[in-house]
Amino acid sequence: MPTSTLRLDDSLRARIARVADASDQTPHAFMVQALTEKVVEAEWRLAMQQEAHGRDQALMAGEPGVEWHEMKSWLQQRLQAQAPATKASRRAR
Repeated sequence: MPTSTLRLDDSLRARIARVADASDQTPHAFMVQALTEKVVEAEWRLAMQQEAHGRDQALMAGEPGVEWHEMKSWLQQRLQAQAPATKASRRAR
């Protein structure tokens, strides 16, 4: 596996070492895990931005969309269907 060099200031290096030690990892393993998580997050964000851009382009080209009042009603119905039972309805069982 090829290597990469990161220049870290002493305070960050010490923080990484402290956190890695507390989680029973080497500083290297901790940094690899942190970088992996950050890349996954960035890839997800980029995919969402691309999806949003594509949908915006489709709307601008005239494709039908969903009106806000329709979406709001749908979301409210969904939330009501998922609402936990109240104390009174739990006692009635």
